[in-house]
Amino acid sequence: MKYCPKCSTELVMRPNGGRERPSCPSCDFVYFGEFSIGVGGVVIQNGKALLIRRGIEPRRGWWQIPGGYCEHDESIHEAVVREVFEEAGIEARVESVLGLRHSLGAPSANVYVIFRLIPIRGEPRVDGEEITGADFFSLDELEQMEKVQSLSKWAIHTALARQDGFLRIDEPADLARPGYTLFGLPRE
Repeated sequence: MKYCPKCSTELVMRPNGGRERPSCPSCDFVYFGEFSIGVGGVVIQNGKALLIRRGIEPRRGWWQIPGGYCEHDESIHEAVVREVFEEAGIEARVESVLGLRHSLGAPSANVYVIFRLIPIRGEPRVDGEEITGADFFSLDELEQMEKVQSLSKWAIHTALARQDGFLRIDEPADLARPGYTLFGLPRE
């Protein structure tokens, strides 16, 4: 990034947070790099996990949990509910966070948040382009399938193996405010 996105002034390198960062000398904007947030949802129904088959690259034909990117104006738990519905036609609600994956690299660093969701209604459906398959699969069926994403397998095994101890939405009065969501361990 060469110019400030707020005021168009050319950025200069300045120390900030222990390292040199592109910074705006006019409005104090600091460029921290490119980041994205992805979400994935493990939806369990009758002991079976929801998987979708990718219809587009990368990994066209591979099975995985439904997911995608969080938009800049939505919470991560709203994003995963939206992605599960868009990709598989299942209305669901977030129960907990199963894990986080952080990856460095181009074009941006990414944090991927994996949620466990409870299905509310709907039957698996696909659009035939972005998604070419969707259904609920048992662990035995999952182990027999080819082209299943490793992270999805980990997430499904984790969701089925444990029912407690996951990070859940918590809204203590002193932290609750518009636009904030806290996920934490269940309180005793």
